[in-house]
Amino acid sequence: YMLGGDKDPKEIVASIKKGLYATNFGGGQVDITSGKFVFSASEAYWVENGKIQYPVKGATIVGNGPDALTRVTMIGDDMALDSGVGTCGKEGQSVPVGVGQPTLRIDGLTVGGTA
Repeated sequence: YMLGGDKDPKEIVASIKKGLYATNFGGGQVDITSGKFVFSASEAYWVENGKIQYPVKGATIVGNGPDALTRVTMIGDDMALDSGVGTCGKEGQSVPVGVGQPTLRIDGLTVGGTA
């Protein structure tokens, strides 16, 4: 969970010289001992010079949780929780989870995908 900040999400996108704007995520994994994570973006767009250019299919974001938190440079004022219920699972067991956060600018994550 992260509290909302003071930036308009449009201002955050406008600040990006070259990067990925991911608006929705699908599955992912986290190694709780090392903090490493990988998440699939089910909806994402390539951004250049502050403008959304085109959708990106199959984008994957890789990083380290504690390190990623130190790379947050902007936090949007649009904090919202999804009204649906998601689940997280391991070894055949699952638990309900809540999902939501404000728009974030995180510098220096590894991104893969195709246009």
